[in-house]
Amino acid sequence: MKKILLFLFTLFICGIVAAQENNATVIVDSSTPYQKITGFGGFVCNGQFQYGWMTTDEIKKLWGKDSEAGYNIMRLYIPSGESSFSQTLSAAQMAKSLGIILFASPWSMPAAWKTHNTTNSQYKDNNGVVQKNYLQEAHYVDYANYLNDYVSYLRKNGVELDAISIQNEPDAEVDYAGCYWTPTQLNSFIAKYGNLISCKIIAPESMGMTNTYATPLLADSVIDNFSIYAGHQYQAIQNGFQQLQAKGKEAWMTEYLSNWNDTEPVARNFNWQKDAFIFAEAVNNALLANVNAWIHYASKRFYGMMGDNSYGTVTGAITKRGYILSHYAKYTTGSTRIKASWIDNSKMLQGSSFISQTGDSIIVMVINPSNYTYSLTVSLPFNTKAGESIVTTSSADMSASSITLDKETSSPVVDINASSMTTLIFTNCNITSIPLIVIEKEKENTLYDLMGNRVYHPQKKVVYIYKDGRKVIFI
Repeated sequence: MKKILLFLFTLFICGIVAAQENNATVIVDSSTPYQKITGFGGFVCNGQFQYGWMTTDEIKKLWGKDSEAGYNIMRLYIPSGESSFSQTLSAAQMAKSLGIILFASPWSMPAAWKTHNTTNSQYKDNNGVVQKNYLQEAHYVDYANYLNDYVSYLRKNGVELDAISIQNEPDAEVDYAGCYWTPTQLNSFIAKYGNLISCKIIAPESMGMTNTYATPLLADSVIDNFSIYAGHQYQAIQNGFQQLQAKGKEAWMTEYLSNWNDTEPVARNFNWQKDAFIFAEAVNNALLANVNAWIHYASKRFYGMMGDNSYGTVTGAITKRGYILSHYAKYTTGSTRIKASWIDNSKMLQGSSFISQTGDSIIVMVINPSNYTYSLTVSLPFNTKAGESIVTTSSADMSASSITLDKETSSPVVDINASSMTTLIFTNCNITSIPLIVIEKEKENTLYDLMGNRVYHPQKKVVYIYKDGRKVIFI
């Protein structure tokens, strides 16, 4: 009998522990702004790739302001050989019809221009020694014209490309299409021939966002010939690119994937607890490192944002990872990341905070990989009367609900579900309800918003005036 009672008591205690709620606080500091968020998206494989072809309806489901996912950046690949350029035209035209940002990346230039006459980025010689495969310097001008020909081809067919990359992963030695570039070679190409490309240039799209490639781009001969620094999230994200941001460049993370079946001995389906938070943390960590945009690899893939009928996914259905990325795409695009300090004794909660472009709303992303619920106090830089919570769990997809507060407060308390991704949105209740129309003449019609972002405006603009006298421009 004693053993039975002890067993029941143990079960009772374990039940209490499992059901316990932790307390935590996040302090949001709008006086410390970081980077503006340009957006989120993924890669469309339509063309030479053997997987992930997306239909028109599938593209519309992920991209565009009226789409289910809300992504606003699409990455295309540049087919090897000008005769293949047309393979990406329909996807490019669809992207521009949706009003999204479109950029393209090349895997390889024509093999004849390379040191070992193969599209792969490495070559095994007759002695079995692996050699890196470079673009011959004598063909640098040919390659610049080749990239511009792709820009011109799309332009002639009604598509204005927003940016073009010089090379996908110039530091990768692989047995598939690619080309190896040292930082010196890449810099030389951009400095001498970047002006031949009639489109904004992205570089270097290396395996990581490391200082090895970022720091050399600060050179005076290079800095004015490219527009966007980019790297992938397979290696470290270092801080050298922030020097480029200080000179007016944006920093984009342009490729990431986490395929559990590459590393585990037995193939399996997606597991929420194992896989969802690896993905959410990758996005959040990149934003905390100061990137302006985050773009996944293949969008339609079992490990991507839309299912492809493999490993338990449904063709054309948004995956859990797709919804996690949608939290950021729908609610932080156009905002500015601001400082967030977390007070959490469990050390489990992760997240980031943002202020809207108009300065009237705070967005807080909360990642809770634990099996515990939390009572989270959100310390805001203003008073609020109400908010909204959007939650994704193993059983819910971006479930939205209102946060009702008893009174105006700067420290609302909200419940955070166990094992969840949550977006919290709070609106400043001290903004006057009637906007004022003002006319200002400024050089080049340029002004700065509350967060210091340089923005274009017409002669007439709407200005919200806070009770404390601050102004926020609303375009």
